[in-house]
Amino acid sequence: MKKAFIALILLIIHEQSELYAQQLSPMGICYVEVNNNNLLNAGAYKLQTSNNYLFNVVNIFAANINYDTSRGRAYLYSNNNVTKVLTNADTYIKPLQQKGMKVVLTILGNHQGAGICNFPTREAAKDFALQLANTVNTYGLDGIDFDDEYSEYGNNGTGQPNDSSFVMLVQELRALLPNKIISFYYYGPAASRLSWNGSRVGDNVNYSWNANYGTFSAPNVPPLTKAQISPAAVWLGNTSNSTTTSLASQTKTGGYGLYLWYDLKGTNQVSQLSAGTQTLYGEQTVLSGTLQSWTAGTNCDAPIGLSTSNLTGTSAKLNWTAVGTNTYDIDYKAASSTTWTSVATAMTGTSATISGLTANTEYDWRIRTNCSVKSTYMFAPRFNSGGGTTTPTGSYAISLDGTSKSGSAGNINVSGSALSFEGWIKPSSFKSGFPYISAIMGTEAGDANSAFFRLGDASLANNKLQFVLSINNVQQKLASNTALNANTWYHVAATYDGTTMKLYINGALDASKAQTGSVSSNGAFNVGYLYEASRNFNGKIDEVRVWKRALSQTEISQNMCNVSLPATSLAAYWKFNEGSGSSVQDNSGNGLTLTLSGADASIWSTDIPCTTSTARASKNTVSQKVIGSEQTGLKKQLKLYPNPLSRSSQLTISSPEEYNRGQLKVYNYNGSLMDTQTLKSGDHEYNLQKLPAGNYILQFESQNGSLKQTEKLIIK
Repeated sequence: MKKAFIALILLIIHEQSELYAQQLSPMGICYVEVNNNNLLNAGAYKLQTSNNYLFNVVNIFAANINYDTSRGRAYLYSNNNVTKVLTNADTYIKPLQQKGMKVVLTILGNHQGAGICNFPTREAAKDFALQLANTVNTYGLDGIDFDDEYSEYGNNGTGQPNDSSFVMLVQELRALLPNKIISFYYYGPAASRLSWNGSRVGDNVNYSWNANYGTFSAPNVPPLTKAQISPAAVWLGNTSNSTTTSLASQTKTGGYGLYLWYDLKGTNQVSQLSAGTQTLYGEQTVLSGTLQSWTAGTNCDAPIGLSTSNLTGTSAKLNWTAVGTNTYDIDYKAASSTTWTSVATAMTGTSATISGLTANTEYDWRIRTNCSVKSTYMFAPRFNSGGGTTTPTGSYAISLDGTSKSGSAGNINVSGSALSFEGWIKPSSFKSGFPYISAIMGTEAGDANSAFFRLGDASLANNKLQFVLSINNVQQKLASNTALNANTWYHVAATYDGTTMKLYINGALDASKAQTGSVSSNGAFNVGYLYEASRNFNGKIDEVRVWKRALSQTEISQNMCNVSLPATSLAAYWKFNEGSGSSVQDNSGNGLTLTLSGADASIWSTDIPCTTSTARASKNTVSQKVIGSEQTGLKKQLKLYPNPLSRSSQLTISSPEEYNRGQLKVYNYNGSLMDTQTLKSGDHEYNLQKLPAGNYILQFESQNGSLKQTEKLIIK
């Protein structure tokens, strides 16, 4: 019993010694370049007398912030060596944590235009923060370190640094990781963008350190105190021992709480480490374990191009871009849960459907590639399952407040010689301050990368439309002749066919301009937002469509409220009929989900311009006059019932005589033709066996082609 008690006491003393590393003052901060060195070597150094481990925080240098041009999305990328460390956390991370050290992942730019300083919206910043938080939680890390180097802002159509981005990113990350480390390597554009709109980066980070090796310079990150800052920066093997001692002396005299060591190698570093620790702690550094070599990890990239489509309330389709001929593991979870549910392992293909979801609920999903090793997980944008059968379809628009509410769809490439934008708008007010701009839709990533639709400009009335295209690195502009009124629904459209820019209001041509040249626009596409939040649209928006061709006036006037699907060159189509949540389904089949920022209940409005899914009418009298000849066709409608329905139910199609011997085509939401049948007049049953649960578009056409009707069918 006595021996057991003594053994227990010795164990407790040992554990206290292991954890005492957290109490060093100043704390030792260490970076390990894992492309060349073994992270475990950070646990091989101790102070000679106290037996404390030298390093308190160990940074894995470095994962990257990359840019997915297909989605206009910043994403977290891990190369082969970072992947090896993270996917083998039990081998490389946990042993250091068991010695009392915190292991943090550094995030670094990667020459692709994406960085911590150019998120265009809070929603984009939140999406990246969520990727970081899920990575920290999945691999058992202790936090995130930001290094704003090598981003090369502006590449791939990305924007330049802005004041709000870094602030929003750390705010969102702190909300997701309230008890983890967030640190900032004081360098790059981020160092001069530390406050915005009354908020500060320093309110949400724990530490910051000088990034100029061999110098002593305290980062200015209010409200961080000296205890949270390292003015000293030592590059092991490149900073002299005498400079290391001098920096240690200034740190101790100045009362600073951190001391930074960069690039811990796999060779014995005792001499230079002791040059600092003798002054900092009054002790030499000793090598307490065997230094370990490093073998590079195997390349295995996770998929990108992640999107979610076919949201029915109870099911969703998960989409990604293939990585060679590999297989994939996919998981999902409710946003409020910490437990992932497996969708599939070793799955081939580029999509998977999940079912059994709860309506109007936020979900996350992740995917990794199976090579000879496994990649790290790629985390998809968070999605809302939708209202399912509890939300009426065709009965909502979005209502934006002119400040914080807008929509982001990721990247849309409309470069070329033809495009069209169209949608319904109902302005609540027009901007009263310079430059008098209210953004409607489009991409604005600079004079050489733009295609957008807005109200107002510096030299244009705030209630007139403006169509803007980047051609030959210049923004070409076309303004409307008609001034819009507040609190009135208008269908607005803009087209370009390679020779002429045109503007339409309620189906009527309002303005045109001769113009030639190729449009350059490949970047983040937004609804209600362009360039900066002060230009956000104030009012309601509905039925937004993006086309990679020029629509004719006939197409515009006859299809203002609905488009038969699939449709040639339709790039994106948001009907805004979800009625809840923060995700809007892309009805084009291209998977460009529109993510709403500021999406509370007030963003969904039942004030709509079109009263049924097939009506071509609006609530304003101008558009009634344009399309009044279509009203007689509404008396000859087909009906589907019940709708929605379960697969065990019977679907009845009731068609008038005018559709007899016409044609029925059934498409899924990716635009694939699922079934074709000849129509019969009267009531007849449709066999659902060909159609799995999901959402479908049913396209009806009379034998002579004079009547057409499109309906949405939901099978639970």
